[in-house]
Amino acid sequence: MSRYHLTATSRALYRVFVASTPATPTPFRLQTPFLLPYAARLLPQTTVRHKTYKKDVQRHSLSDHFTFDNAIEGTYIDYVDDNGVFRPNARLKDVLRSFDRTTHHLVMITPGTLDEFGNSNPDDLPVCKVVSKMDLSAQLEKKLEIERRAAKGKGVGPDAKILELNWAIAGGDLKHRLEKLRGFLKEGRKVEVVIGPKRKSRVATEKECQELLREVRDAVDEVRGAREKKEPEGVIGAVMTLVFEGRNLDEPEEKKEKVKGEGKKKRKEREEMKAERRRKAAEEDRRNQLKEANDAAAKIGEAKLA
Repeated sequence: MSRYHLTATSRALYRVFVASTPATPTPFRLQTPFLLPYAARLLPQTTVRHKTYKKDVQRHSLSDHFTFDNAIEGTYIDYVDDNGVFRPNARLKDVLRSFDRTTHHLVMITPGTLDEFGNSNPDDLPVCKVVSKMDLSAQLEKKLEIERRAAKGKGVGPDAKILELNWAIAGGDLKHRLEKLRGFLKEGRKVEVVIGPKRKSRVATEKECQELLREVRDAVDEVRGAREKKEPEGVIGAVMTLVFEGRNLDEPEEKKEKVKGEGKKKRKEREEMKAERRRKAAEEDRRNQLKEANDAAAKIGEAKLA
C-alpha cells in the first residue's frame, strides 16, 4: 500500500519515523593555526629541520697529481734509481724495464724540453726518480691534507722549497744559492737541498764534495732556530738530499719557539758540532795531502827505476 493511501494519523507517524533522515555529521578537519581558537594557538608548534652533511667523495688518482711511467715524454732521461744512484742520459724504454713496475713508479721530478719532432733535448733532459707506490701514495695523501686544511682556512705553514746544487758549483753561484737558502730558512720554510753531478761538467773531487757540505751546513748554522731535520739521503758525489727547517723571525712573539732563551748548553752543543765538522774536514785534507805525496813519491821512484 502506498503512503498516499494512509490515514492522517498513519501519515503523521510515517513522516516522523520513516521519512525523516538524520543529518550526516560533518567530518573534522584540521585548521590552520591562524584559524584556531586562541587557546589552541598557545600549544607549541614543532618544526622539523633537516641538516645535511657534505662529504668529499671526489676521487684522487695519482695520475692527476704526478707524471710517471708511460706519461713521461721524451726518449732519454736522467734518473735516480731505487738505490739512490744517479744515472744520466738513460733510454726511457730501458729504464721502464729495469725495475718492478708492480711495486714502483718512475716519477718525473723536473720536465725537460723536446724538439719539434718530440725528441729529448740532450742538454735539458727530464729528471726522474724511481719511487715505491706506497711512498707516492703517502706523498699524495699529505698533499691532499694540506689542500683540505687550506680550504678550511687552517694554517698549513709556508711552502717548502727545493734548492738544487751541483758538486762542482762555482764560488759565485754557490754564494748566491746559500743566500737564498738562508732567506728561505728565515721565513720558516722547509728546504730540501738536492746536490748532484751536472752533465757536461767536470767531476768534483771528494775533498770538494766535503767542502760543499760543510759550507751548506755552516750557512744553516748562521740562521737562528734553523736545523737539519733528518739524516741526509743519497751518496756523496752522486745525488744527495739534505732537509733543513727554519723558523719565521717575523712571527708574533708568542708564536715563536723559545730559541731566544735557549741556554748555554744548547749553544755549546751547536758549537761543538761545528768544530767537529771542521776537524773532520781538516783530517780529510791531511789524508788527501799525504796520499798525493805518496803517489808523487811512487811515481818518482818508478821513473828512477825506468
